[in-house]
Amino acid sequence: MLREFRLLLHRPVLLGLVVLLPVLMIALLTGIFRAGIPTGMAVAVVDLDRSDLSRSLTRMLDAAPEVRVTHQALSLSEARALIVSGDVRGAVWLPAGLERDMTRGERPEIVTFYDNQHMSAGSLVARGARGAIDTALAGLRVSIREEQGEAPTQAQVALQPIPLQAHALFNPAFDYVHFLLAALVPTILQIIAAAGTAYAISLDFGPGRNPHDLVRRAGGLLPAMLGKIVPYTVVFLLILGLSDVALYGWLDVPLRGSLPLMAAGAVLFVLASQLIGALAFVLTRNMGTAASIIAVITAPAFGFMGLGFPREAMAPLAQAWGALIPGTWYVQLRIDQSLRATPVEISVWPVLWLALIALGLAGLTLTQLARLRRNLETAA
Repeated sequence: MLREFRLLLHRPVLLGLVVLLPVLMIALLTGIFRAGIPTGMAVAVVDLDRSDLSRSLTRMLDAAPEVRVTHQALSLSEARALIVSGDVRGAVWLPAGLERDMTRGERPEIVTFYDNQHMSAGSLVARGARGAIDTALAGLRVSIREEQGEAPTQAQVALQPIPLQAHALFNPAFDYVHFLLAALVPTILQIIAAAGTAYAISLDFGPGRNPHDLVRRAGGLLPAMLGKIVPYTVVFLLILGLSDVALYGWLDVPLRGSLPLMAAGAVLFVLASQLIGALAFVLTRNMGTAASIIAVITAPAFGFMGLGFPREAMAPLAQAWGALIPGTWYVQLRIDQSLRATPVEISVWPVLWLALIALGLAGLTLTQLARLRRNLETAA
């Protein structure tokens, strides 16, 4: 292990891969998502009414935190061109006769168009526009009914006979730090831990290398391999801890669960990620091929974690593949123990799954190491 720490300090490529790159990536992601909540999505307004009501609605839209009125389009075709060009994320169409129809008690139609190919931006525009318009029109409808002689309470009951309350749990502000950053950091670290471990092992066990002296000094192939892996486990855990200090300290992500459980999950997650890289290399003894295997397993892993698309709605093969990836269970553990305050008897299951994955990878790696040892002994 001491030899490996010295090797790490004297190998700029290795130092950059396992220390500088993950720290840089965490800093970059933190800078991207530091604002937490996206605001000010550009929208266009097609105002065909040109009335006091339509101008009031435009001001309400512009005051909504999610959207910002940047263009006044003269027609739907002009608004569509603005959306297609990317100048705006959506458009609100206010029809001619809007104020007249409202004062008559009729139901004019206001239409919101938004770019839902970019789902996050599109949903923000739809939510912001709907909230601003509903608030403005509800107040106007109550005022009209009061002018017609209804009491304020009767007017409100007539507009909404059964009040509906909706409460967003665990992340009510739709904060992207809670939703994405807390999951992206382990995803990035999973890739780097696997690739960094494979590269470190290749420096002594790759083609053209002579690991006999290392194996002899360590007292066997298994101790030699542990001496190669464990120093990087310490490094990756320190980096993960640094990211957690930023998340739960500087960025104020709530931490409501068990720290020992999260620590156990972190150790198992890092070890399992490293063993993916170790197994990929000892199977192939070629860093290029091992890097390709690592990329196939870890690069698309975020899509299988169930954050953007729920895992229970995936095909059985996709669910099974996601269950084999360490990051799936570690991200679930982090969300459960940081945001949801999930009881320990429930959150212990992701930890057990991580332990099972780590043991399975360790068993496969040991099997391949035994084969490699026999080959080394034969060669000697």
